[in-house]
Amino acid sequence: MARTMAGRPAGNGFTHFWERVDRVLLPVFEAPVLHDADRDVGPIGAAPCPVCGHPMTEHAIERSEYDTVLECPTSERLPLASTHSPLNEFGMPLSGRRRERYEQELATTG
Repeated sequence: MARTMAGRPAGNGFTHFWERVDRVLLPVFEAPVLHDADRDVGPIGAAPCPVCGHPMTEHAIERSEYDTVLECPTSERLPLASTHSPLNEFGMPLSGRRRERYEQELATTG
């Protein structure tokens, strides 16, 4: 009697192996938990256009078979951000630790 009470629950080694694999991999493959802070609060149409700055509700979006075209209501465009910083190997402005190292090198040599 004591031997059966101390034994494993019903099943064989094969099923126990796959139950353990499921238990280990489930946290990796299940959907992430979304918190309220992760969600956008405002309506999408109230967001400004990244090209002209007008609300997105004033724009026409054409979705054809292959391309999506955003038509701004005005010919005005937002000024481009000045990029006088050095570029990384991909042609993008330096950021983070690389930028800090670059500025330190400029301070010591300049």
